[in-house]
Amino acid sequence: MSRPYAVGPEARVALGTLLLELQDSLDEAWTVEKMAARAGYDPSHFARAFQAVVGQPPLRWLRTLRLERAAHDLVFAPGKALEVIAAESGYASHEAFRRAFVRAFEVPPSAMRRRPRGLRGAVPRPQGGLQGRPEGLLSAPEIVRFGPLSSAVTVVAARFDDAAIAEAWRRLYALESPAAAWELAAASPPWGFINHKAAGRPREYRCIRFGYGERPPPGFSPWRMQAGWFARFRYEGAMAGIHDLMTWIFRDWLPGSALRWRFAPVVTLFDPSVWHASRFERSRCVVHVPVQRLGG
Repeated sequence: MSRPYAVGPEARVALGTLLLELQDSLDEAWTVEKMAARAGYDPSHFARAFQAVVGQPPLRWLRTLRLERAAHDLVFAPGKALEVIAAESGYASHEAFRRAFVRAFEVPPSAMRRRPRGLRGAVPRPQGGLQGRPEGLLSAPEIVRFGPLSSAVTVVAARFDDAAIAEAWRRLYALESPAAAWELAAASPPWGFINHKAAGRPREYRCIRFGYGERPPPGFSPWRMQAGWFARFRYEGAMAGIHDLMTWIFRDWLPGSALRWRFAPVVTLFDPSVWHASRFERSRCVVHVPVQRLGG
């Protein structure tokens, strides 16, 4: 019986950083040699280390991630054609894509679009500490089962800049009743935290308000999210510090956690009373980062 390939903590962090880049740039023409060069290892050592840490060979893992992105698009982009999703996943025909999707998720793409499934599996257990944690992070992250979320209305910011995001929030604030704690939320897709224009996709910012049923008011869209495992970070501090927190999560915490982020939105719940009391200079929020065990 062969002994497992030994991978030290520095190599695990290097691979974790590469995994973030892979998820952020799925449409790039990746090869094993290119991945190895990004991680700083020769291809032979890299392939064995990758298998030991992730549980799959590098190119198979890339196919897994592209299928996960397809499942995400089926749930969160209902107007996107199946043929487009199949092509973006690297499949020349719809039938080849359908067979691969069924092997991965045990349901055909059309069923995923109608009835999104939550992820199975045991609770992910993060490793590593909180080195360099940003100011305002109140405690170590908790791993929680979060969702499903529904009965929400949403507005997508026209652009990823402060003015467009403020206009989207203004529209939600204009609804009839004042928003209570945790009724307002923001959602971003799982790409763009490292490279804001990854794979040609603009970084989306979606403003959400819960409690409006299945029929949204005119000018708003319904929103839903399936259940899954999330790392929950509690934050209270300057509004600008939320960006620093997100950067720390994806640049520092995730690569050393033995987890990966999966293709579901990062959901941040807000307490608007802190905004009002501070004239929108401070925030109390709870950030939910979708995570999964490596190889899971």
